[in-house]
Amino acid sequence: MKVSNLDRLNIGARLTACFVVIILLMLGGNGLLLWQFHVIRTQEARVSSVNQELMAVLRFQTDLLSFHGRLDELAQSENIDRLKKEAEPLGGVLRTAAERTRDVLTHLPAEAHLDPTLLPTLEAIESALPSQLEAIMALAATGDWQAVRLRLANEKKPLESQTSALVKNIDREVSQEQAQTAVNIEMSERRMPLIVLTTSSLTLLIAAVLGFVITHSIALPLHLLMEGSRALARGEFGHQIPVKGKDELAHLGTVFNDTAGKLRDVYENLRSREEELRESEKELRQVIEFVPAHVFVVRPDGCGIYANRAILEYYGFTLEEWLAEGVPNRVVHPEDLERYLNARQNGLAGSVPFEMDVRRRRKDGQYRWFLCRFNPMQDEKGNTLRWYVAQTDVEEGKQAAQRAHNENLALREEVVRSSMFEEIVGSSEKLIRVLSDVARVAPADSTVLILGETGTGKELIARAIHKQSNRAGRAFIRVNCASIPQSLISSELFGYEKGAFTGAFQRRAGRFEAADGGTIFLDEIGELPAETQVSLLRVLQEREFERLGSSQLISVDVRILAATNRDLKAAVAGGSFRSDLFYRLNVFPIQLPSLRERSDDIPLLVEYLIERFAKKAGKRIRTIQRKTLELFQAYEWPGNIRELQNVVERAVLLCDGDTFSVDETWLKQGTRTDTPSAGVPVRRLGKLEANQERELIEAALMASSGKISGPLGAAAKLGIPRQTLESKIASLGINKSKFQTG
Repeated sequence: MKVSNLDRLNIGARLTACFVVIILLMLGGNGLLLWQFHVIRTQEARVSSVNQELMAVLRFQTDLLSFHGRLDELAQSENIDRLKKEAEPLGGVLRTAAERTRDVLTHLPAEAHLDPTLLPTLEAIESALPSQLEAIMALAATGDWQAVRLRLANEKKPLESQTSALVKNIDREVSQEQAQTAVNIEMSERRMPLIVLTTSSLTLLIAAVLGFVITHSIALPLHLLMEGSRALARGEFGHQIPVKGKDELAHLGTVFNDTAGKLRDVYENLRSREEELRESEKELRQVIEFVPAHVFVVRPDGCGIYANRAILEYYGFTLEEWLAEGVPNRVVHPEDLERYLNARQNGLAGSVPFEMDVRRRRKDGQYRWFLCRFNPMQDEKGNTLRWYVAQTDVEEGKQAAQRAHNENLALREEVVRSSMFEEIVGSSEKLIRVLSDVARVAPADSTVLILGETGTGKELIARAIHKQSNRAGRAFIRVNCASIPQSLISSELFGYEKGAFTGAFQRRAGRFEAADGGTIFLDEIGELPAETQVSLLRVLQEREFERLGSSQLISVDVRILAATNRDLKAAVAGGSFRSDLFYRLNVFPIQLPSLRERSDDIPLLVEYLIERFAKKAGKRIRTIQRKTLELFQAYEWPGNIRELQNVVERAVLLCDGDTFSVDETWLKQGTRTDTPSAGVPVRRLGKLEANQERELIEAALMASSGKISGPLGAAAKLGIPRQTLESKIASLGINKSKFQTG
């Protein structure tokens, strides 16, 4: 195949043909080497067969000489019996030797050239053997042993001469064959290096020629393609590649020429559009120069391209200074710089308009707020070419917005101040003092102990503290320690593990875990059993606890608010409340006044409660009887605000008109007909001296046999709630157990 026709074949076909030719040359060289090896093996086989022929003849000659030698011995012994006995076996041995020799000679390879006289000689000796033995036996039978020996000598001599001649002929033939074989082997050994050298050189030469030709047929088109690519990179879109053949490279050359032609058309089109764009940009710049707004242009990487006259005059820069690096660092406020650079970088990385407000420094050093709007200019394929930025001075708007923000903040604070105690109604001096304490302690995380009679609004105060604290957005967990059985209070507060006690079928988180990050309100803290007081003390000290049935410590961040209507100091003195726990809880005590101590707040409370319950009941109450207000203010309110709330709700439900009133009997102290027998004078505890209150309470305990609750208890006899009585018993240090009987 001519070199010029190689480009008609594909590159894969060329390489395949080259490999096939090289493999055929290697196979040819190996074939010649195998032929020489075959010649040597043939010569070796011929020498071996000739040697076998010689050995067979020599063995037969030895057997023949041994046969005649034995016959001579028998003739010398002149013993006819012995001759007869051994003659026949000796003949058999000789015939066997002759048969063996003939068998060896007939099975020699075809390459062995036998002496033509060898087999006839063997057959003649074998056929003459019986007659010779008979003749010898006949002469021996006549007793003429001299004739026997003479006959044997006559028969032996020609046989020896024949076999000797055969041996000489075969030996000569073997020598000739060995000499010829040595010559042939020597010639083969000389030819083998020549064959190896010749075939290897020829293979390498042809492989080199084919490799050069095929490589040249591939490298030349590739070189042309590379030259064409460089030409396109230089903008020479008219460059064409000569295309020859029909292989892959020719196809690439055709594609390259077509692509170059299309690029030339695109380039001409772009150049004409670029001229139009330059004209449009020139006109746009002229327009922008006279626009009072700040306008500049940047590339997608953020480098400046253009800035109008207004922006250069504002900052006091030349165009070269504006286009230099680091301009934002010089004009943007340090507090806004990082935000501005990050927002600009993220925005320029995209393809949608964006805006930001930032403080920028004027040439006189004054900072003013500007709104920067970035708008991309894109090509037909959506690629961003540049960004147009317009800056608008929004200093006045920012100042107005800041003023509005400050006003809203002040208004919000006022609303919060006015609504943070929205459920705590009143304006008495004692209540104002309590609310002031709440406002002071709420922002801190200090533990607060809220003291006061039942119904005075301890939970409302606790919620107000939480609402004004930094934990207002987290949980507010309320726990009434008196309403939970003592056997369950620990598991309720601290939780328990599965299997911690009978009925604990799964793990449960306690109230402290639920309040983590927020506030927990422990109402009736004075009712906590002793073992739970120890656990609570640990939480207050270490802010950690263990669930029931677990040894793993759990840390919590919780604020603790506690409340009680008992006298904890008296409880500490009596040993029912731990002193160390009391001191931990008594960080910031707040004493709530009873309703009878803030009777001036009763009209406000009544109005508030009437409005709330009337709205709920769908009624409209406009006025309150003066007598009703006088009754409310004169009443002791042992149940405090809770009792007032119940009375107002009942009266609203029973009210038929738009005037609020109550039945006078609701607000009278209950007097019992058996008072004299009980020995308990009917007086109001709230306005007595401490020793007088002690006498009344002890008299009531004695009359009720130490029983406090129930219809026959001391609380019912005194007409006050059970919790209030227990609080007074604790505060006065009365031992109620001494009044209990049997």
